[in-house]
Amino acid sequence: MDPLLTRQLRKHLPSFNPDGVQWDGFLTAVGNAYAELRQDRSFIEHTLETTSNELTEANEKLRRDAASQLASLSQYYQQTLELQQGMILCVRRTPRGFEHTLCRGELALRLGLTPEAVEGHTVDEVAADSNAGELNAAYARAWAGEQFSFTYTNARTGIEVLVMVRPRRENGEVLEIIASCVEITALKEAERLLIAAKDRAEAADRAKSEFLAIMSHEIRTPLNAVIGFSSLLEVSPLNDEQQDMLRTICTSGESLLALVNDILDFSKIEAGQLALDQEPVSVGALLDEVAAMFRQRAETKGLALDVVVAAEVPASILTDGHRLRQVLVNLAGNAVKFTAKGSIRIAATVVEPATEPEGCLVRLAITDTGIGIPSERLGRLFKPFSQVDSSTTRVYGGTGLGLAICHRLVRLLGGDIAVETAANVGSTFSFTIRAPVLADSSATSLPPASPPAMLRPLPANLRVLVAEDHPPNRLLIERFLSDQGLTPDVVENGRLAIAAAIQTPYDIILMDLRMPEVDGFDAACAIRRHFGDARPPRIYALTANVYSEDRARCVEVGMDGLLAKPINFPELVRVLSGGEPDGHGL
Repeated sequence: MDPLLTRQLRKHLPSFNPDGVQWDGFLTAVGNAYAELRQDRSFIEHTLETTSNELTEANEKLRRDAASQLASLSQYYQQTLELQQGMILCVRRTPRGFEHTLCRGELALRLGLTPEAVEGHTVDEVAADSNAGELNAAYARAWAGEQFSFTYTNARTGIEVLVMVRPRRENGEVLEIIASCVEITALKEAERLLIAAKDRAEAADRAKSEFLAIMSHEIRTPLNAVIGFSSLLEVSPLNDEQQDMLRTICTSGESLLALVNDILDFSKIEAGQLALDQEPVSVGALLDEVAAMFRQRAETKGLALDVVVAAEVPASILTDGHRLRQVLVNLAGNAVKFTAKGSIRIAATVVEPATEPEGCLVRLAITDTGIGIPSERLGRLFKPFSQVDSSTTRVYGGTGLGLAICHRLVRLLGGDIAVETAANVGSTFSFTIRAPVLADSSATSLPPASPPAMLRPLPANLRVLVAEDHPPNRLLIERFLSDQGLTPDVVENGRLAIAAAIQTPYDIILMDLRMPEVDGFDAACAIRRHFGDARPPRIYALTANVYSEDRARCVEVGMDGLLAKPINFPELVRVLSGGEPDGHGL
């Protein structure tokens, strides 16, 4: 029998006799139970001991890992601070406010923030009054769970700081805010210098644009008189020598006008101010019309001029027809200019068929049998104000802007330009454009040639007012209208134009834009306001201002159209007859 059980029974039952027969069964059962309990107790104690040892080892491993991670993180922060010369702040929210628990880094010392002066102190106690509100607001955002960055200027030192703020969470609860700070004073100063430089560059661009607009107006105004009076003289009875001199004047005036247009186009492209106007264009019709412009000149030189359009070229594409024509005219004009014998071919093919939404890639090529270009001089070909050869310049003339403008226009049209050439063999200038294909063939191209202005009759009772401050141009317009059987009223500024329009029911007003006292824009506005809902006269700007801003403002003040100087007399007749000017309408 179990000794412990025997002692307990004798203690509590003095009459107990372990040798008595009556106790045998009971004592045996109780003894077995005690034996099982001892075994269970021994197993439990062994299990607890083993589990306790395992937990102790696990806790020790976790402690070592945590210590290693903390040491690594501390080293990382230290290296970061040493590398960036920055600052680390740790902040907790307490009843006193946002209280700093850590402040380290070289930037902190430069800001006058020592650990002793910062740690354990709130933002209000550490920061200057002008910074405390900003920092408290930022820490409140971070304590709400937001991660962000902001910049501020230290009120005491003037040092500009970038602060990257992130909340540290545990079980979804924000326990601490960590703010990593770096100085950006030099970066901000560089940024301010860049902004100032950008502002100066933009001001220079504006000044350049204004200068070009003024110079364009000042050049076009007298040029309008030169070309205009030359056109009137062409229908006058002159002998052969006078006709030759007149043709020289006309050619020189047109060359000067082309030069002005090239300079304006190049300047607008360089300034990024040239906008494209999308319209339906027939490639085949456009090539035929360009060829027609140079056919007489080519035939005079004995050159064959052919147009070839591949069958796969779409009947109609959507692109800027005016700029496409400008490139073709420039390249075709060069081909005729630099070819003394042989032929010129203008061709169109498709490089890539149409896809949605990019459209098709069309290749246009002008091939000639002219003088060609030496290979060592190809690098100068598309540079502005650059000629392949100075001797070529003397023989053929030119400013060196044409190909540079073509190169930039082709890029705007979504393509590229290239040349294949050999000296004394010929050249092929080719370029691509990418354009959507239109389902129908309702494309526009060059307008049909207008009949000569002198042959188109005008209504005899047409009442016309001309507002023009330049005396030669006033004389030119008055003389031209007189030749058409009209007697216009002519005034020299916008103020007189307003008074005349109020007193006389004119059918049309030709309004210069740059005039003394009241300019054409303000005069047009005043006339429109005076008539209100009543039928006003048609007002057309007759101006040397050809920038897109001028056209846009003409629309804004309610003008019906714009005619550019030098005056195209067929267009002027078309407007006087009730039509719209070709290519110059608003």
